[in-house]
Amino acid sequence: MKKIVKVLSVVITVMMVLCMAACGNKEEEQAEEVVHASAEELVGKWKGTGGEISILTLGSDGSYKDVAGDLSIIGTYTVDSANGTLTVNEKEYGMVFTYSYDLTDDTLTLQLSGGNPRTFVRK
Repeated sequence: MKKIVKVLSVVITVMMVLCMAACGNKEEEQAEEVVHASAEELVGKWKGTGGEISILTLGSDGSYKDVAGDLSIIGTYTVDSANGTLTVNEKEYGMVFTYSYDLTDDTLTLQLSGGNPRTFVRK
């Protein structure tokens, strides 16, 4: 019986340590909170880099234009800087795209869930 109690106390102690480690320190998590660029910081003309050939224009009036050769997507966009998302409402077919975004210096990266990142530099 003593052996079972010792084993159980070791198991309980290990579980408590693992639970505390998994929970983490809330103060540290809040300190590492990501600050996303504002809608105003995203306004402008952006040129694709790497394999991205688009010229992207984000207007201060919420207008959106994405031109890649003969293809273009025109519509409007909104920015949720608290969550780091840019939502595009395409005009012709009514499609909606929500990208997560990151702005570092003059490099803008847009990421659709499950898609390849699209990287642009300010033009």
